Amino acid sequence: MVGAPRRLVAVSAPIESPELLLELAVAAAASAAPRLEAAFAAGTQGATVSTKTSRHDLVTELDRATEASVVEHLASHGPTAAFLGEELGRRGSGELTWVIDPIDGTSNFVHALPTFAISIAACVGGVPVAGVIHAPATGEVFAAVPDAAWLGGVALAPHGRGEAARNALATDHPGGEAVRAEGDAALRDLGALIEAYATVRRPVCASLSLAGVAAGSHDVVLGVDVKPWDVAAGALLVTATGGRYDALSYASDVPGASPVFRPCYVASAASADPAPARGVLEALVDRRDRAGYVRPLPR
Repeated sequence: MVGAPRRLVAVSAPIESPELLLELAVAAAASAAPRLEAAFAAGTQGATVSTKTSRHDLVTELDRATEASVVEHLASHGPTAAFLGEELGRRGSGELTWVIDPIDGTSNFVHALPTFAISIAACVGGVPVAGVIHAPATGEVFAAVPDAAWLGGVALAPHGRGEAARNALATDHPGGEAVRAEGDAALRDLGALIEAYATVRRPVCASLSLAGVAAGSHDVVLGVDVKPWDVAAGALLVTATGGRYDALSYASDVPGASPVFRPCYVASAASADPAPARGVLEALVDRRDRAGYVRPLPR
């Protein structure tokens, strides 16, 4: 395994009571999942869909309703906490923060693809200490605390396929916005990844991409301009199974943020080779820093 390049920092921090927090997160996701499962099974063509930052960034009434349901469950059954959700923003204060993506992969959900999930993480001091990723369409439930992870109650173990030429990489970069803004440079990023790895996949669901690293379907994931709710639970799954979650910031970002609050990352399984993805990510961040790029901040 190559050493971490500059400015890449791995998730680690002391924790308290992760098992209780995980139990709450699993129950909250389970309480919200049947509505999404039923909507998906019935067909989502009739869903009320609107856009946020672009035509690629979709939201439905079920995103908002699911987040409200999860927050209500956690607030009713758990300790006093702050909440940070994709749709309803930040509420409350305290060392414990629940970070929630009610439907990660909304575009997949809208287009009748099963790759979407409810993602909930308990963060203490900005560091994930318990997390669940619940995929309503498939019934898969990934769960983690810092020293253990499970899929459907079965423990997950460290894995990996060695060199990059044997690795499967998942990434959603470049998206439409990156191609419009950076043109050939963004496409060269993708070309470099295709050249380096055995296969490159575009799941458009960061939480399940990271869960795939923990479970063995992916070896490496590269993420660009993600938000905390996209990655908090998934990052914990990766590190709990012996992998790495290495995060990178832009020069314009507030320094000192915990890794899951940084915009770019490379995650890798215990025996995978993240070096080519790290090289692409570092070059991307350097390129954007030189151009004076300032990313939109999460609410």
